[in-house]
Amino acid sequence: MNIGRVIRHPDEVTPAWLGQVLQQGVESLRATPGHGNWSSQWALGAELHDGTTRALRLKICLGTTFGPSEVDYYLRDYRDMSDAPLVQCFDAQYEGGAGYHLLLEDLAASHTDRKEIAPTLAHGLALAEALGRLHRHHWQRQPGPDSAALDRYFDEIRPGLAPLEHATGQALREHFDLHEQAFRRRWAQPQGMSLLHGDLNPTNILCPRRAEAPLYFLDRQPFDWSLTYGVAASDLAYAMIPWWPEPTMAACELAVLRRWHEALEQPDYGWEEAKADWRLSVRQCLNVPIEWCSKPATLESMRWLWQAQFTRVQHALARTLDGSAST
Repeated sequence: MNIGRVIRHPDEVTPAWLGQVLQQGVESLRATPGHGNWSSQWALGAELHDGTTRALRLKICLGTTFGPSEVDYYLRDYRDMSDAPLVQCFDAQYEGGAGYHLLLEDLAASHTDRKEIAPTLAHGLALAEALGRLHRHHWQRQPGPDSAALDRYFDEIRPGLAPLEHATGQALREHFDLHEQAFRRRWAQPQGMSLLHGDLNPTNILCPRRAEAPLYFLDRQPFDWSLTYGVAASDLAYAMIPWWPEPTMAACELAVLRRWHEALEQPDYGWEEAKADWRLSVRQCLNVPIEWCSKPATLESMRWLWQAQFTRVQHALARTLDGSAST
């Protein structure tokens, strides 16, 4: 029985082990391979002694690429938040140098990610509400990232600037340098900060198949250079700017931002502050295609994605600069 140790293969999930985790007798178990970009995943179907069934998802992420953040996400960071928009986690373990596993409720029968679903205002409002509640839970609980953390972040991104300029024919260095300066000034101030998810792309957002809520956030797996605590509006900007079609983005932007601001319930963080942080976070989204271009392999293999993201960010920046997104 390997309770308390990282599961390295689905064969280690036996009826006896699962029964101890669930505190229910398990009659039989079947595992079906799934898909994960940075992990191995299996759908588990369990037949219980009482005749009921449980649908579970096993995620195994081995190696040293990621630390304990995703385990902490489920077991520590929001454990005392009753309405956290997180999938139920039955078991999670992390071992330094080895990796981790998660055993989660499988919502595939009722929920889907947003990869193939066009965004709408209703979805944006549900996203803003859930994310605002999540940010509220850790609102201004700790200092902002130190200069070393900001250095790691920009050192990772900056090498992609010249390749992106070459690929697009656009001069971006002055904009990047001015943004970095403004970013460092703002992120040195702790107001408006919270614990970040950091990667709310459409595949990491689960929504009901026939409704907009409740939705859930998945896969918080920061790299060692990622910023995990900081200006909270950056989470919302990343969830929308690089992914949403420009007409939808332009029509929904302010309403979604306002719903997020209202969900925070922070009277000392005013609407004007939220809009200023949003404008900075829109500019930060340019770092997404820049980072894709920082490595020769992804410069080419992910061109289909970063080119679309670059165009969307450029449109958002134009609206921000001309004031149409700041009223």
